[in-house]
Amino acid sequence: MQLIVTPAPSEMDIEEIRQPLFKFNRQYIGNIDRMPLAVFFLNDAGAKVAGLTGSTFGNWLNIDYLWVADTLRGEGIGGKLMNAAEREAMVRGCLYARVETLSFQARPFYEKQGYQLQMTLNEIPEHHQWYFLTKELTIRGTAG
Repeated sequence: MQLIVTPAPSEMDIEEIRQPLFKFNRQYIGNIDRMPLAVFFLNDAGAKVAGLTGSTFGNWLNIDYLWVADTLRGEGIGGKLMNAAEREAMVRGCLYARVETLSFQARPFYEKQGYQLQMTLNEIPEHHQWYFLTKELTIRGTAG
């Protein structure tokens, strides 16, 4: 056997690890696949000025990235992106959502959207905290 450490794995290297793992996982969770999800705001010229990307996986919405142009912050754009993504996730059958954010980013914003802190990692990457937040998805913030 040979041990290899590489700073530049190929797509094939990654797939050769992912696929056997996915096959193993399917024994326990069935054929549940991640489905991409994105929500954008475009300006009059058609350029993206805000957006959210993520995926749904089973009954969870996973928010990967949320960005709003500096000139639009504080206008409710982020909340509209979150609401649209959560609505689409519920259409897909999601009951919960999760997001991660660093201490210099948007924890208060996500808490204002109803997300609750579940875990904190300290010293990420060196001097900050990494927050993991979740939310139970509901229609207009009420049960059911």
